[in-house]
Amino acid sequence: MRHTGLTRRDLLRNAAAAALTLAAARHTEAVRGDAPRRIRWAAGWLLWRDYKPRRLTLADALRDLKGAGADGIEFTPRPGELAAAGLTPAQVTAMLAQSGLAVSAHYFSAPFHDPAKKAEILAQAQEKIDSLKAFGAVNLVIGPPAAPAGTDRLEMIARMAPMLDELGRLARRQGIAVGVHPHLNTVVETPEETDALMARCDPAAVGLALDTGHFHLAGGDVVRAVRQYATRINYFHFKDGVRPFSRPDFFPNLRDLGQGEVDFPGVMRALKDIGYRGWINVEQDFTSTSPSESCGASMKYVRDVLVPLYT
Repeated sequence: MRHTGLTRRDLLRNAAAAALTLAAARHTEAVRGDAPRRIRWAAGWLLWRDYKPRRLTLADALRDLKGAGADGIEFTPRPGELAAAGLTPAQVTAMLAQSGLAVSAHYFSAPFHDPAKKAEILAQAQEKIDSLKAFGAVNLVIGPPAAPAGTDRLEMIARMAPMLDELGRLARRQGIAVGVHPHLNTVVETPEETDALMARCDPAAVGLALDTGHFHLAGGDVVRAVRQYATRINYFHFKDGVRPFSRPDFFPNLRDLGQGEVDFPGVMRALKDIGYRGWINVEQDFTSTSPSESCGASMKYVRDVLVPLYT
């Protein structure tokens, strides 16, 4: 028998990671009530929330998303945001039900490398977990912290891993899947840094929430990453962009889906090959038109080009 380099423990950990990813996808299907479909499409509330020309509301975003044919919204309320808008979580739930949309995920970032803040971070994570459960969602997307100038980035990554493992196990016990999101201008942005963190984290506790735009702009091959981390990926941000990236502002590099350099057809073929089941969030941090137009154009590309490649 050929030696694979994997121990029995490695195999068990990988199997557990795959099972967690599948469980998250099946839970999402059960919430949505349409199990035959294997991928859900969402868009991020931040596109509407951070739009500068005029103030847009959650109701505006839900209307636009429903019109674009999305299944959900990635929605992470900031502290005090709902109250400032005159909304309660129950009212948001009712709005979602009326629009036929679901919450795909919450986003959570913290100084995971700092053991002194462990209790505070886990308490904040529990708040996010409770909110996800209230909305019937299962994905917690982890944003890495920024790395101060002169930091040993790999050493900082090594200090993050135990905290993320503990957070991931806390979430897993409650039916929530944790996925780390490599992001520009943080300690985990390049393929090498992504590999370093994934290698140090327990696959049964910590998955990968891959952002195609950030990973591409950081020099990564997105299609290769999908295949490499087939058993770890439990969530996606689909974002398009063009290189080269000039730190720190990446907004000038962003494009609507299909208008940049990311090989989305290749990604979809890879997702079909690995049997991906779960959410894909069309994450557009910036638009030069309007949220409605930008989301509509990207979702049209999803419907016309990407969905047929998967189904």
